[in-house]
Amino acid sequence: MVGSVTDNGLQNGFETHNIERISVSQINKWREAPDAYLCQYLGKAKFPFGIAAVQGKAVERGVDLGLLEGQDIDSCVKKAVRYLQNESLSFPNRAEELEKRVPIVERMTATALENMMPLGKPDDPPKDQKRVDIKVRFRPGDGGTVPLIGYLDYHYEAKNLIVDLKTTSKAPTKWSLSHGIQAAVYQACVKSMTGKKPAVKFGYALSRQRDPWVWLELSDDDAAKYLKIFKKSVTQLEAYLSLSNDSTTLINAIPHNPDSFYWSNADEIAASFYGT
Repeated sequence: MVGSVTDNGLQNGFETHNIERISVSQINKWREAPDAYLCQYLGKAKFPFGIAAVQGKAVERGVDLGLLEGQDIDSCVKKAVRYLQNESLSFPNRAEELEKRVPIVERMTATALENMMPLGKPDDPPKDQKRVDIKVRFRPGDGGTVPLIGYLDYHYEAKNLIVDLKTTSKAPTKWSLSHGIQAAVYQACVKSMTGKKPAVKFGYALSRQRDPWVWLELSDDDAAKYLKIFKKSVTQLEAYLSLSNDSTTLINAIPHNPDSFYWSNADEIAASFYGT
């Protein structure tokens, strides 16, 4: 059947396509690259990740060891590099990539720890990242909500503070849309769960050597703006999913943008869905 499948109000678009919950990253992908979102969540494609993602994970690993286990910075840096080396074994041009990325991981890990250690120890270890959840309403009435689940990087409950670590090459001067949405949604989740609105800060460890750290803190005005955009994006996604119960129809109705970074190293997936 093609056409609206939610007219009788008994199902919504998420339920129709067996999407049991959403996340901030899912909604950001829907907004930024709807073709990649649909291929992943309706077409069940497993997108590959690149060595840049491993680099970021290596820094996060080193920072976790310092903040949560109290290890010294030198030890954390060495273990971050070891993580990068171990997790990059299958990548092409590994030697060249490591020559470029090892110094970056060393600088980022040390910089992040130097700036975050003064905050003290966060509440939860990374293997038990503090889960937050909330129901996002996209229309009135029964069946008009979808669960959202997220995981905080670092929660300082005594300080009523959420901190998220980002690794990037570009220094932000203001919130990007995707990061602003993440910050605003996580703030709303914690407020809903605890009754207290936390401060939210994102720390950016930069690949550059000069001024390699930036803090951004979410303002009330920004939080309201980004929450509004997020809710609108969820509403639009549900409305699109409601147009048909046929996944192929929905995937083929969205133009494919191969220039999006989401499609990096995903030529086989693109060929399977779009014949390109």
